[in-house]
Formats: sequence, structure tokens, C-alpha cells
Amino acid sequence: MGQSGGKMPGNLQLAKGEPRPKGCCESPKGGEVNFTIDAPGRGSVWLYLLLPEGHEGASTLEGVDSSGGELYVQLDPSTNKTGDTWHVKLTLPGGFDPKGAKYMWILDPKLDQHGLPEANAVRILDPCAKCLDSRYAKDWNKRGGPKFSPMAVVPDRRAIYEFDWQGVKPPNLHLKDLVIYEAHVRGFTRNPDSKLQDWDATAGTFLGFIQKIPHLLKLGINAVELLPVYEFDETACPRKNPENGEQLCNFWGYSTVNFFVPMQRFSSRDRIGAAIVGFKTLVRELHRQGIEVILDVVFNHTAEGAWGEHFWHSWAAIAKNRYYILSNGQDTNYTGCGNTVNANDPMCSDWIVECLSYWVDEMHVDGFRFDLASALTRGNDGKVSMDPLLIKKMANEPKLKRAKFIAEAWDCSWPDGYLVGKFPSGGPPRWAEWNGIFRDTIRCFIKGDEGKKGDFATRICGSSDLFKHNGRKPFHSINFITAHDGFTLKDLVSYNGKHNTCNGENSGDDHNNSWNCGHEGDTGDGGVNHLRSRQIRNFMVALFMSAGTPMILYGDEYGRSQRGCNNGWCQDARCWFSWSDSEKQENNLMRFVRLLISLRKQYAGIFNREEFMSNKDIWWRVHWDDPYNYICYVLHDHHATGQGYAGLMVAFNAGHEVRCCDLPQDKPWYRIIDTNLPAPKDICENEASSVKITSQSYVMQPYSCIVLKTYSDKKSIKEYARTDAEYGAHQDINRHMKEVIKRRMSMEFTSSTGTPHIQDIGKRQSNEAMERMQSMVRMRSLMSGAFMDAIEEGESLETKKEEAFQPPPRKPSREQVQKKPSKLPLPAKPATGGEGAKVIDTDLGDKRVEAILYPDGAEGRVLEVRAKGFGGGELIFHWGLIESFGAGWSNAPEQVCNASWPDKTKTFPGANQTVFSDAEDDGFRRVMIPFPRNVKVKAVNFVLHQPPKGWHKPGHQDFTAEWPQAESLFSAAADRATEAESGKSVRTTRWKVRGGNLMGVGAVWAEGALVHFVTDLDTELMLHYGPGDAYNKWVFARSENFRSAPEDGVKEIVVKLKPEEVTKKFMFVLKFPGNTWVKDGADDFKLWLPEDESLVQARLSKEAEKEAKAQAKKEEVKQKAQKMASNFDQQLQQFRQSRPERKQSGKIHFQSITLSEQAGDVDVACRRAGDGFVVQITGFLHPDKAGSSALLHWGVLNDFRDRHWHCPPEECLPDGSKIMDAKACQTPFELDDGILRLDISLPTSTMSDGACVPAIPGMAFVIRVPEKDKWLKCEDGKDCVAFFRDPPAKQGWKGGWQEQVNFIIESETKWGHMTLMHRYNNCRDMIQTWSSRSNTGEAAMRRMPSWSATFNKDALRRASWSRLPSASLLIDPEEEKSEEQDDELWSWIFVWQRFSFMRLLDWQRNYNTKPRELAGATDSLANKICSVWKEYPNIRLWARWTLATIGRGGNQGQAIRDEILHIMHRNKIPETKGHFYEEWHQKLHNNTTPDDVGICKALLAFLRTGGKMEEYWKVLHDHGGPRRGEGLWVPAGH
Repeated sequence: MGQSGGKMPGNLQLAKGEPRPKGCCESPKGGEVNFTIDAPGRGSVWLYLLLPEGHEGASTLEGVDSSGGELYVQLDPSTNKTGDTWHVKLTLPGGFDPKGAKYMWILDPKLDQHGLPEANAVRILDPCAKCLDSRYAKDWNKRGGPKFSPMAVVPDRRAIYEFDWQGVKPPNLHLKDLVIYEAHVRGFTRNPDSKLQDWDATAGTFLGFIQKIPHLLKLGINAVELLPVYEFDETACPRKNPENGEQLCNFWGYSTVNFFVPMQRFSSRDRIGAAIVGFKTLVRELHRQGIEVILDVVFNHTAEGAWGEHFWHSWAAIAKNRYYILSNGQDTNYTGCGNTVNANDPMCSDWIVECLSYWVDEMHVDGFRFDLASALTRGNDGKVSMDPLLIKKMANEPKLKRAKFIAEAWDCSWPDGYLVGKFPSGGPPRWAEWNGIFRDTIRCFIKGDEGKKGDFATRICGSSDLFKHNGRKPFHSINFITAHDGFTLKDLVSYNGKHNTCNGENSGDDHNNSWNCGHEGDTGDGGVNHLRSRQIRNFMVALFMSAGTPMILYGDEYGRSQRGCNNGWCQDARCWFSWSDSEKQENNLMRFVRLLISLRKQYAGIFNREEFMSNKDIWWRVHWDDPYNYICYVLHDHHATGQGYAGLMVAFNAGHEVRCCDLPQDKPWYRIIDTNLPAPKDICENEASSVKITSQSYVMQPYSCIVLKTYSDKKSIKEYARTDAEYGAHQDINRHMKEVIKRRMSMEFTSSTGTPHIQDIGKRQSNEAMERMQSMVRMRSLMSGAFMDAIEEGESLETKKEEAFQPPPRKPSREQVQKKPSKLPLPAKPATGGEGAKVIDTDLGDKRVEAILYPDGAEGRVLEVRAKGFGGGELIFHWGLIESFGAGWSNAPEQVCNASWPDKTKTFPGANQTVFSDAEDDGFRRVMIPFPRNVKVKAVNFVLHQPPKGWHKPGHQDFTAEWPQAESLFSAAADRATEAESGKSVRTTRWKVRGGNLMGVGAVWAEGALVHFVTDLDTELMLHYGPGDAYNKWVFARSENFRSAPEDGVKEIVVKLKPEEVTKKFMFVLKFPGNTWVKDGADDFKLWLPEDESLVQARLSKEAEKEAKAQAKKEEVKQKAQKMASNFDQQLQQFRQSRPERKQSGKIHFQSITLSEQAGDVDVACRRAGDGFVVQITGFLHPDKAGSSALLHWGVLNDFRDRHWHCPPEECLPDGSKIMDAKACQTPFELDDGILRLDISLPTSTMSDGACVPAIPGMAFVIRVPEKDKWLKCEDGKDCVAFFRDPPAKQGWKGGWQEQVNFIIESETKWGHMTLMHRYNNCRDMIQTWSSRSNTGEAAMRRMPSWSATFNKDALRRASWSRLPSASLLIDPEEEKSEEQDDELWSWIFVWQRFSFMRLLDWQRNYNTKPRELAGATDSLANKICSVWKEYPNIRLWARWTLATIGRGGNQGQAIRDEILHIMHRNKIPETKGHFYEEWHQKLHNNTTPDDVGICKALLAFLRTGGKMEEYWKVLHDHGGPRRGEGLWVPAGH
């Protein structure tokens, strides 16, 4: 062994060491440090040690001072090597603590004159180091200092061995019960609005994350999946944001520097081992609250990649061919990140298993999500193995027995790397997978893509097609809509495309399956925002009400946006969680997600399944052959606690139509969720408050979903809203988390706090439980109606009076009383003066509540409330006094409270509480409260409370015990109102509202309707009303205040409706003081109006009059049309002769267009008008083509070469315009004597030279004639196009054949999407033009090659940019220019057709190209190429390559299509969209290419031979396909 340049400290001894554990390991009691490294094939290994300046243990080493020092230790292969593992142990002197000492490895170095490694020898970072000397949180993305080049550090052994877990164990939840929350440690709490304790130090760290655990608990999360927390270099991104100049960073962390070290910049303390302690503290506190920890790990590649600059060395410097998959000595890139880890090399797989075991055993994590997991199945040759060594080792490792494994079952090599549904397990089924197919299907279905209904049904039932075949269960499908990689849920409904310019690169996926709901990005359009809100909720319902394990992305619960960036890997602040935005959504989207998660947990038997759904679990109510995305199904609740049947009906209306969901009539249905309704109606707090559906169907608005419940026993009702007890527990958790943050790092070690005895732990937990119980009792005692609302809104209830409050002693139960030797007698019941009147008689399932009012003999009253079926526990009468109808709860006077029985009444703000007696002989428990005559009371409202969380009331309203009133003047007013409408059709309806009376008298006659309301509600009152349609939607809304009636204490209002405003029902709500709106339960009040014959006749008369006028107008137009038709040509000529006048008015632009079908002409003139521009469209149409009306169906063009339509901005739309979709609108023309007229206003845009031009470059349009069901286009059959300003100067093709090259470019850009047939026809026309050029014929023949000609090297250089040889290499120098031009044009033709063949150009899939027409176009082009091949030898190679590219597929595709139809007919397979055979048939019907022919013929041969794979491969190979084993085009199951 060697030593340092100086003398090795005499009290530092070297020993053989042990090969395990890997890396640097200090003994638990100190005194020894063992170092290991796996270095196969190395002959010389050195350990380099560095004692930093100021190390606190330096003075204990002989010959070392505070300035530190370095030491080189050479390992002896005869003693310090076991297999490929090198190891050495240092025995330390007493009192020396090695923590903070740095070390590196040096392999096979060159030695200097002193026999030590040269100064420039590569120092290697230990792949198994547990700690590094890198920066901490405050140095995040710090630039300008030394480059990131970390050294391994000996960690503080207390952080490894002595961390105080405080008896907290991992939750060990079943995978099926998880609700996973994907989060980024820094992004979750770095925002200043997180309001963390000690924000400067803890924001964006492990300790900061701890402070937000209550947020996770409130949502119902029980597993967090953390984006990479292993050490990575966030500065490994050199670019800046081009939008604002900010320095970008590697925010996600998917470039690991060391896999054993927690990210140092996630540590709030700058101390050795602080990151380890911080991470363990986070895990402990999450586990304490029942939340599991899953780590996103990146073993597919490392930061030591071939891309980017790094200043450190590790795996590649040790054994690159063992740690990485190489090809010809170079890195392979199956990961898209520059290298691929050789995970199935024996040494590399051992290292990965060692790392995973460390995190499970030492750091207590519960599982791992493996990034690009398919790369972990690849062997040394890069091929995917279905029995990989690493997976088998993981399955057999005892330390990983409890760990959960989740695969992102794909990598960057397709299709062999796409393993969703077939990822290997290495043993019994264990691995779960991110279900990317679930994500894509749900996205497409919810945004309305047709043909996804069947696939959607498969996904929500657990994806049995993916997981059942290999023995896995529904919970092995990790269902998600969004994840870190891609759009957030808010952006998914706000953007059609990515907006990633902030990254300074063109990164991110272009296939997002997103829809912006009508506007790209943020908008103030309420309609668009409401649609987005519905879509977000629709996605959430689809996610949480599907079989499988759900996962959401952090921030989706409130609508976090990355402003359209779908690849936030290098964005910091853009990816932060906004706690202020979260608070704004507390009672909106946050509430919806929280209750939805809780609802899922209540129905765990349906969704947290261990078996896939079958017909006994789900009942489909779907028309599968309807392409519209409406789906309805009933989920049977086999785990309902009550007797009889219970189930959920779920329906999605993922389209633009209003749909009716028919309800089975043998069961009552209650609404739980309707995403079209605003909060809080979108989801009910619990099923006891759900709204009963009284109609036979439920009307669903576009892009909405509903969840309905049915049950035959109220025991099946689920309680899932947050209770008062849970609220108190959350407050305790908040306090506990703050205490954790205050603790010093040393307090987390058992050596500092002492090992706790089990008795101490039990006592501490008991005390904590008692504190929580006291908090719950206090919160429960304050639960009056007003305080329940305040708690839900997060208001503070801590007043001085409340701080001193002591919870009332609970009444002992009967059993407890009987155990006592004696008991105090109850006081005498209040005296009653006669027979009482029963004012309440209500059943609550198996419970009963009655209320009786007795006279007390002195003109007062005694209220007796009795309850049965509530058991023997504590039961509280929670009540309030109603002094006037319409008023809220109030406290009872002291004399009433003191006289109550069986105990005095306790008073709280806005409410009173009286404890019930024990059950008497009749089974009832009683409360009796006397009310003297001097106490003003109209009624007593109450609920019954069973601590800790039982609240009982009838439906949505409180119990109301109403005092009998003296003969009211209300009756007189009601009679007066009824008499006033005598002689008309009248219907009278009465309601009880807040204890008062409300009567509505609806009268209908020929002149309209009149509604007369009278009420004795003694308060200010406003009526908000309107007629209702068949879907309970208001036609319009008005408001009026009630006025005093002639009778004292009575108010009234009279509302009049015109005949055209009258519908079958009159809808209204009431507004009370304090901005309180009252409805009829959960729905609006409805007054059904009577039918009146006089009104019907008046309407019929008016409609007949209107129809007669319309008919007369139609007849007049018809006569004019006939007159015009007779001399149409003459009038059209006059229209054209007047064109110069219109052209003169179009100062900016003028264009005339001749329409198809000889229908007429249209002129488009653009002129200046004030500060803007006006487009004047004038047309003259043939009467037989135009009819009596015409519509302009139009969209704007945003670019001169992009002919894609876009819906015009609203400020441009003329009156009467109707937006059709995101691309077009329709505007009616003014039609006068056959002349169409329409003016469109355009905004102004200022150019760089100061000139003002129309802001919109142009428009595209067609004319729609509804009467004739015609769409009139240009005479060439294309859309009409008009531009309003001159296009920019063309930077055209500079080479030869400019006109033909421009033709290729313009045909692709102008058409937008062409079929293969159109491309073939256009190419044939171009070749015809080329072959007819003037310098061909004999000139070309003179260029015929001579076999004795000299090979021209210059021509090889000129041949083509594609670097392919050309037949034109043998040329005559004087024909050189023509040759170059020919090569140039034919290279364009070849590339054009080659890109078409490879499908790199867009195809118009909706254009129904007939196979024979396609075959004809193919033959025509092929024949033309063959003819020029014969005539022009100089382009023969180009012609041959082009001919091979286009292939011959048309007629063969037709033959195969016919055979598919025969198969379908023989097997009675319906020609239904979405079916496999029908899709195959339609695909061949539209565009058949040569590769399709080979595949299809091979598949047909496979089917004919009964599934013989040999026949399949033979036919496929005969048609140019791959041989067996090349991994393409394999039938399902093979």
C-alpha cells in the first residue's frame, strides 16, 4: 500500500476491508470506514482522500493540522480485491469523526516521479456514495462559480444509523387503494405565496414539503410520487428563456449524477448529511399521516451522457461497456438523452438492486416509478427481452419484497420499446404500469373525437385487454390524464398546440389530444371558461370513477397552468404550485376534487377492484353503433350496507348536442354529480343531501357528465363530506408540522434524544390523542348552522370567549348510570295545560322524530320533542328560535333555557343545545321546553346531533315546529288575489318558505299571463323570475321587489307576461336580506301555469298571420326569380359591366370570383372606412341556385400561404352571424332582386413602415343555400379565397424550373391536405410539362451516354443534394446547364413522392378516394414515368427511383377490400365505425399504398390457413416486408 506525499498519520491504520456494503460505510459505532468500488478489468486502483481545511477532527490525526491534507492509498489486488470488487478499510484513531472527509477513486493512473498518480489523473465519483459535497437549497441554479464537479463525502453516521423514526412504520397500503399525487419537491412549495414557516430556508425543500401535508390529507391523497430526488445538476442547461432572458435550469431532474444521494438542493440545511435527514423526516411525517412515498427513478440513462457538458466522471470511467449499452463503441440512444444504461449486465443489475434496496431498507420509501422502463429490458445488444435479468433480481430480492414497482412501459424506440400491457414481472404478476392508452383514450373521448366509445368503455373497466392476459389485475393499471411530461389539466382544455418558445428549443410532444374549447390560451369569454371548467371536471370523473389506480398531477386540483408549455423540464417558476390560486378554488374545483376522491373511497368495492368488471358489475345503456360520444352505464354496488339494491348511474355526453339520459323507472334516482352545474351544485356534499330526480329522464348539456345514485334502503347512503372531527384533526396536524420544522437536525437522532421506552411512546401518543379529542369536542360543540358554514369557508372561530370555553360534560349512558350505586332524580317535567297538537311526525329510515305543542295553562306553550331509534348514546337537540318568518336562528331567552327539561339549555352564538333524556317506557327520548306568553316566537327550527359527527334532519332543510298563528290576514289577501283573476284560467300553488306562507295565483288569457304572489313573510323580499322551457332553463330573467299589501303584515307582487313570453311553467327564486337566495329545496320554485284556449287561439292566429306573410314573401321572391331566370344571362352581363364601379370603391383590394355550377359571380372589395376597413361582398346568383336566402359560410386566413380556416374574431362579425365551430361562422346575405350584399368590418394593423393595413390578411368562404341544400364554391371546385392586402414579395425558388418547383410547394401549402390520388395526378401533369419543354427531343438524344465516355467526377458532385448517384453523370459539357436543371427538378419530384410514400406529408383522410380512381392515377403516373424513361436516358435513375416509390397499390387494395367485406358478411360483422374490420376496410377504401398491400395479403394468408405464422411471414417477405424476428407487423397474440 502507498501513502500520501507526506507521512501517513501513524494513528490511521489500513486493513483489508469488506466487499459489501457498496460505497463508503462507517461502522455504526464509529472507528472504522470501509470503501468499495466495482472495477472489472482494472490492474491498479487508488483511493484518494481529502481532509478539507478546518475539518473539526483534523487535530486528532498525527501530523495533520487545521489546514487539512490529502492522502493516496493504493489497493493491493492480492488482499484488497474480491472478484471485481476492490475494498479497503481505514481504522480511525479515537475521537476522530470522519464525516465531511472527501474521497474519489483513481483507476490505472500514470504515476509521477514520487510514485503517485499524476495530478491530471481522472478522479472518479463513487457510484454508490451516500453523500456529496455539492451545494444546498439557497444555491439552486447558481452560476458564475466553479463548474459542477462534486466529490464523494463520508456522511454523518448518525444520519444513517441513528435517525429517530419515532416508532412510525410504513403504511403498507394495497396498490388498489392508492390515490397517487405526482409532485415536484421544489415546485410544490417554492412559490412565495406558500407562506411557509421560515420560508427563506424551507421553501422548495423536503422540510417545506412537510408543511403542506395537510393539503394532501384534505384532498384524500394517500401516496405521493415524487419527481427525481436523487442528486442532479440543475445548472446543466445553458440556455436562457428567449421571452424574458431568464436563465433556464434542469428543473425536473431526469439526469442523475448519483443514485444513492438525496438531492442536496432540496435540503434546507448546509450540513453534512442534512439532505439524508431532511428526506427521512419527510418520509416519516408522510407515513405518520398514512401517506406512502413513491420515487420517480431514472435508471435508463445517467447525466454522464453523450449530450451536454459535464465536469465529473463516474460509470463510463469505470467500465463503460458494462454500465452502458454500446454500438461500435459508441453510446446508444434508446432514451433520447444521449446514453442507455446496460441494466441487464450482471454487475450493473447488482448495482441497481443495491440502490433500490438502500432506499427501501434505509430510507423507508414504499415504491418506485421507473422512467422509460422499457430501456431496462434491453440486453447488451439493445434488443428488448421479455425475461430480463434485472427484473428477475428485483423480484427475488428480500429487501424489495414490500416495494411497489410501477413502469413507464416505453422508451424512445418504437415499436419494440412500447410495452404497455406486457411489461415483464420476473415472477408472479407484480408490476403496475402507467397506462398511456388510458390517457390517450380518455382525452380523445372527452373532447368529442368519434369512434372512441368502445375503447373508452374498456378503459374505465380496468383495461382488461392490456392486463388480464398475463394474470394482472385492474389495479396494475395506473390511470392518469396528465403527468409532469405534457400539458397540465388546465392547459389540456386551453391550448390546441404547444407553446414552448420559452424553452429556447422546439421540444415537447405535438400529439397532445388537447382542445382549447374555442380560444387559444387565457380568455375572458365566460362561455369558453365555463366549457373548460366542465371539461376539467369531466376528466376528473372519468379518472376517479374508473377501475384502476388513479394518479393526478400536482396543481390539477385547482387548475395549475404552465401557459401552454407542455415540456417544462427546464422551467422553474412556471412550474410552481400557486397556493393563492389554490385558495381561490377552495370552494370550487378544489371542493369538487376532494369530494370526488372521497366518493371513490366510499365505493371502493366498485373502483378499487381486484377483478375486472363483468356483466354482473356493470350494465351498459349504450347504442354502440351511434358514432356520437354519449355513453351511459350503471355500476352495481354489491357492497352496499343496506337491504335491497344500490348502484350508481354514470353518463358522459362528450359532444355538442343536448342529450336525454333515460332513467330506469323501477328505482328512485338521486343526483350526486352534474359537471354542467356551478359549484356547489356540481357535486353534493354527501348522498343524504343529494337531489331526487322526479322526471323520467335527465337532460344532459353538451360536454358534461352526471353521476346518479339509486337505493332501496337508506343504510346504503354514503357519508363522504369532511366532518368537524376531521377538521379538528387537520388543525392538530398543522401544529405538529410546524413543530417538526422548528426542530434542530441533532434532535432527529436517537443518540441525542435517548432511545424512547415503549411506555414513553405510548404515553406520548395517548397525550396527543387526548389533545386531538379535546379539539374535536370543542369544534363539535360550536357546530351551529352558522358556524358550520364558517368552518367550511375557513373562518377563524378563536374569539376570547371561545378560548375560555370548556366543553359541556356529556350525559352518562343508561348502562353507566346503572353501574353507579345511586343516581340523581330527574327534575319534574314542565306542566302542560291540556291536549297537545302534533306539529312534526317524521320518519328518518329506522329513526322517528315527533314534536308536540302543549298549552301551559297561562297562554304560553310547551314544546315536547321526542326521538326514537337513536340508541343509548348522547343525543343533542340543536335548535334556534324563529321570531318572524324569513328570519334566521336566534338564541332563546335565559328564562326559557333555565326551564328546559331534562337539563338546562346551553347557548352558543346563533344556536341552543339541550341534551335528550334517556329512553322512557315507550322507547322515546324527550326534550321539553316551555315558552311563556311574553316570548315572541313563530317557530323553532332544529336538527338532532349524535356526537361526534352525526347530524340528522329531513332532506335538505331543518325540522320546523311551527306555532299555530291567530287567524291571519294572509287568508284574506289570498282570497282577494284569487278573486281578482276570476274569469280567466287560474291555477293556485302554495309553499312553506322559512316558516312563512307563500301563494302564487297564475292566470292566463288571450292577452298573456299574470302571476299574483302574496306572502306573510315579514321581511324585505325580492322576486327573481322568468318563464321556463322544457329543460328547466330560464328563457329570460327579471327581478322585482315585493310591496306591502292592503292587509297588515302581508306583502304582494303582480307580474305580467306578454303572450309570446308565456310558457307552461313560471320559475322563480326569492332573495332575502343579506344576499340570501332561497329555492324550493335544491331546485328553483316552479308555478305551472294553466292552459287557456283563448291564448292558444291567439297564438295560432298570430302564427298563421306570420306564415301568410312569409308565404307571400316567398311567392314574391319566386315570381321575381322566374322573371330573372328568363333573362339571367343578360342581367349577369349587366352585373359584370357594373364591376368597374365596385372596383373603384375597392381602393385597397378588389377580386371577382366566378361560382361553380354556373351559379353567378361574387365581387369582393376592400376599402378604407374611418379608422378601419370594410370588406364589401356583392354577388349575383341564378334564381334556381340561390332560392330566397343565402348564407356566407366563411373563415379568416392568417397567412398568405396557409389556407387553413380560422373563426373570425367577434369584433368582425356582422349582425346575425352565428359561430359554427373553431374554424368558421355563417352570416346571412341581404338579398334584393337577386343581388347579394354584405359588409364586414376589419380592424387595423400598423406595418413596420408605418402603413395601416387590414389586420386580417384574407378570407376563405363558400355560399350556402339552405333551400337548395347547396354549397357554392369557385368554378374550379375549391373554396373561394380573397386577400385584403398584397402578399409579401415572393422569395421564390432560385434554381431551375422555378415554375414547377413553386407548383409543388403551392400545391402542398394551398391545399393543406391532399390525397395520394391528387399528388399522383399533379406529378403526372408536371412530368408532362417537363417532357414537352423546348430544349428536349433531339437535344436530349444528343446527351445519350456513350459506353466509352469518361467518368465525370464533377457531375457526381453536382448530381443531387440527396447524394445519390445519377444516370446523368456522363454528359456533354455544353449540355451541363440543362443537365443540372433536370437533376434539380427530378430530385424535387423524387423527394416529393418519397415523402408521400413514407407518409411524412399530411393526407386528407376525410376525402373518400375510390380505389379504382386511385389505381387509375397510379397507373397514369407510372406509364408517364415509363415513357420518359425510354425517351430521356439522362434521368433514368431518377425515374427508376420515383417509379419504385409510388408502387402499384390501387386495384390490389380493391380486391383485398372486397375479401374483407366477404369475411364481414360471412361472420355477420356489422359495418360499424370503430370496428376493426370496418376500419381496415375503410382504410383500404381511401388510400392504399404498396406497404398496405403486403401487410393485408399476409394477414389474409394468415387467416385462410387457420393462423399459420409461417405462411404469414412468407407472404409478407414476398411483398418486401421484413423476415421473422425483425419485429414489425406481427398479428395480435403473436
